Amino acid sequence: MKRHQKGANGATASVIVFGVDDHDKPRAAVFQGKIADAARKAADQMKLRALAATTAEAQAIAAKLPAGRIQANGQGFVPYVRRDLYDRVVAIAGGLPTPQAAAADEQAPASNDPPAATAAPGLPRTWDDIAVGHVVIAQDEYAEEGWWEAVVLDRTNDVLTMRWRDYPRYKPFTRHVAAVALLNTTTK
Repeated sequence: MKRHQKGANGATASVIVFGVDDHDKPRAAVFQGKIADAARKAADQMKLRALAATTAEAQAIAAKLPAGRIQANGQGFVPYVRRDLYDRVVAIAGGLPTPQAAAADEQAPASNDPPAATAAPGLPRTWDDIAVGHVVIAQDEYAEEGWWEAVVLDRTNDVLTMRWRDYPRYKPFTRHVAAVALLNTTTK
């Protein structure tokens, strides 16, 4: 079976489908060619995210992912992957800085303007900026347990789906965006 299929224009059409299961185990796969559109529909049914691999960085990650499958009933199969590989997919999808992006930023020409405070990587500046991959502070369901760092897995309107940063095996949970706290969002 061919892993790469060419699209109508000769380019390889790739879609990365990714997410976590009920036990916070990361899953990701690449779907190419004619099954890429079916993969998007299957991702919705499986409550996973789909990302078009249009950038060179996304294509490089897609090359490292296992091939996904679409079954005859339209359901998709997305295998489990290593957490570090999954985190790279999430970083690309959420717009978090990656090593390549950070290197490009360092090579940017210097400005004569005074340095302004910039957002720290992985930290949103405002509640409106919170996106997938950002780290926020959320209160445990038992108030006496306190507030802990959480990684945003999904944002639907003002509802965040998150997992505890230091306890990734715990089940994901949801909170309203106004119920989370932001970390120190500026660097000097």
